[in-house]
Amino acid sequence: MLVKLTEVCSNGAVTTNKLYSLREIFVNPEHVIMIREEKKMRELNENGSVAPGLNGAHQFSKLTINRGQTGTEIVVVGAPEIVESALQTGKRLLRG
Repeated sequence: MLVKLTEVCSNGAVTTNKLYSLREIFVNPEHVIMIREEKKMRELNENGSVAPGLNGAHQFSKLTINRGQTGTEIVVVGAPEIVESALQTGKRLLRG
């Protein structure tokens, strides 16, 4: 089962004035190995640097996705708790 999230993409070159855009992506929750808060993107959003019209109160999360020998990191819109909730598949390991 894939989960739809909104990714923040960097469109600019390696400069101080990077341009960002948003796009929908689909992620396999079984391949996500870490979720952490992305404070830098939140600060950029508060300054209006991410996407025009995006609410300045949005939080962002960085996901690390397993790709075998390596991992890929992507930034998505949403607090870590919200993203984790969206990625849950309903399968839980109970430990007693």
